[in-house]
Amino acid sequence: MIKRCAMKNIVFVFLFFVFFSCKESRQEVVYIPPVFDEVVKRSVSVIGETLDDVGSKPMIHGDFIIMEHQSLKNEKIFHAYNKYTGKYMCGFGVRGRGEGELIHITGISIDEKTNSVMVGSFNRDEVFVFSLDSLEYGEVAVSTQKMKQIMSGRNLLKLGEKHYCSVYNSCYRFLLYDKNFNIIDSSNFYSPISGSMVNSRRASELYYSYCSNCSSKPDGTKFVNLTLSGAILEIFEIRNNKIKHLRTKYYYQPMYDEESGLPRWDETMGAAGITATNKYIYVVFIDTPNREAPIYKISVLDWEGNPIKQYDLGVDLMRIGIDEEFGKGYVVFRDDNYEYHLGVFNL
Repeated sequence: MIKRCAMKNIVFVFLFFVFFSCKESRQEVVYIPPVFDEVVKRSVSVIGETLDDVGSKPMIHGDFIIMEHQSLKNEKIFHAYNKYTGKYMCGFGVRGRGEGELIHITGISIDEKTNSVMVGSFNRDEVFVFSLDSLEYGEVAVSTQKMKQIMSGRNLLKLGEKHYCSVYNSCYRFLLYDKNFNIIDSSNFYSPISGSMVNSRRASELYYSYCSNCSSKPDGTKFVNLTLSGAILEIFEIRNNKIKHLRTKYYYQPMYDEESGLPRWDETMGAAGITATNKYIYVVFIDTPNREAPIYKISVLDWEGNPIKQYDLGVDLMRIGIDEEFGKGYVVFRDDNYEYHLGVFNL
């Protein structure tokens, strides 16, 4: 009799635990748009010639700005500019499926130590390394670095001097590599999404993988993932060769197809881009349902996702890059004639 009562108590405690665990998992996530008490007006100075297309976000390296885009200047994938004058320096990287050619680029990272650009390519077992030693003379040499397996991710992040991270792989959301591209950790963490969407693993995979941008802290200790349809900011830490989720900030609630989990881009608030420095996270938020409306402000967050301030630049922002060391911000913006320009402003 005593054993039976004890068993009933154990079952009761177990059911009590399961009930409250399920109740906890069903709690709605609260979305709170960021509020900035400080808005700093800055003017943007145009440098260089009109750009042929919007390109990728500007990557600042030494005296140069590097962007990925298809330019009419030549058929190269990447293009380098002088960051002071905007002068076009050269193009490098050939698009294609042949030997030494790139197709379906998954990520671009600057390696300051080796003075090179690291480029991952989808379904390739190698990373392309473009040496920037002769960039000032308009020349870039290319080599490759073999991986132990094919890279299937949609992004490649350089995390300091010790790690790389590929994002949205076939089996894992994040794969962490050492400096020799050996896999040392993986993660399938997805922040829950509120609303009517079924929070299944598959739905989360589709939503996050189809509308996210990532950026890493240059010192390699953290990286962020930001959804563009809706604005969900996830902050991850690299500690003891492990990926650890630190926190999630929910700014704007996403819109998505309830059956497939795919994001909707019409009449959806969210974000247009992100870049990170050791001190701050810089985001271009879309705080209106009208996705055709101009975006004039860059929002500054700390590494806990808290709002710090905004820069009001007065131009329609498309891409951003930050040179915090020299107190400069670089933007690709669109004018009233839908032409693209490279500009600089003071932080």
